Amino acid sequence: MRTFTKFRKDIASYSNVSTSDTIEMEKIDGYLNDSIRTICNQHGGKLRFLEATKDMVTVADQQTYQIPNGFRKIMDLYIYDGTGATGDTIYTPRMIYDPKIWKHVLQGKLGTSEVPYLTYIENTQFKVEPVPSVSGNKITLRGRLKVRDLTIADYVTGTITTIANNTTTVTGSGTTWTASMKGRYINFDEASGGDGFWYKIDSVTNGTTLELLKPYEGTSIASGTATFTIGQSSVIPSAYDVGVVYRSTALYWTNQKDLERARTYWLLYDGGKEAGLSKDYGGLMSEMIVNEGETEEGAYIPPLGTLNPYNDYYYPRQQATGF
Repeated sequence: MRTFTKFRKDIASYSNVSTSDTIEMEKIDGYLNDSIRTICNQHGGKLRFLEATKDMVTVADQQTYQIPNGFRKIMDLYIYDGTGATGDTIYTPRMIYDPKIWKHVLQGKLGTSEVPYLTYIENTQFKVEPVPSVSGNKITLRGRLKVRDLTIADYVTGTITTIANNTTTVTGSGTTWTASMKGRYINFDEASGGDGFWYKIDSVTNGTTLELLKPYEGTSIASGTATFTIGQSSVIPSAYDVGVVYRSTALYWTNQKDLERARTYWLLYDGGKEAGLSKDYGGLMSEMIVNEGETEEGAYIPPLGTLNPYNDYYYPRQQATGF
């Protein structure tokens, strides 16, 4: 997995740029983040690694809820008749896409209920009808993630003193870990006793203690001095994040008017499709779309004329396509 620092070094190397050249590195930073956004928009943005869930709770007599800031689009949601415990009933409100139909729903004055029937997404909010009658019922949203720019260099100060196999608590020495590191990734260097894999940071307790999202699977470290790296990374899977390097380098050489070198990296990136060198996808992007383009957003689109004639509120074609 490439961190912001690793991306910059690789792109600079392929572009024959010194990382101490501030002006050229500013260009590379721009190409880097533009490439991440572009790759995440491949296949209409319907890529498996962009799908995520987020939990919220109902508030009694509250119809409207804010969509989490990290979501670009809500694909569906379901609501429990409790806190999400085993045995709770799960309700899946049907999506309404037409604002005129939603107005008719509101005119119907469905009142309040613990059972949700319909939901409507409006800009950065979603609405539920009937209005929830109780507080604390779990709402699970499934959506597509927004893509954040990478801007933060790797943190490597200090050492790891303690982490046990199959646990999530990490203790450091000489470290100054901060709450802002939540969501970044930490790697325990294999050469100094770690397992060499990346783990997402779930929370930071204090400057020398943090929690992993998933348990550590390597050999336990006790009273150790293992080195580590904390880095900011993209959502793109490690098998395809070299595509960011290829596209950024292609943009750099295109800007430098070295079209032959640019062509090499365009071909590696997507077979030259974006640059107009080919009509079809190739290169790394063709592999990514094949392997990551199978989302859970809804693959079935019914033939024209087969919409449910008994339900004016539900349009499965829209559910499948996002129209």
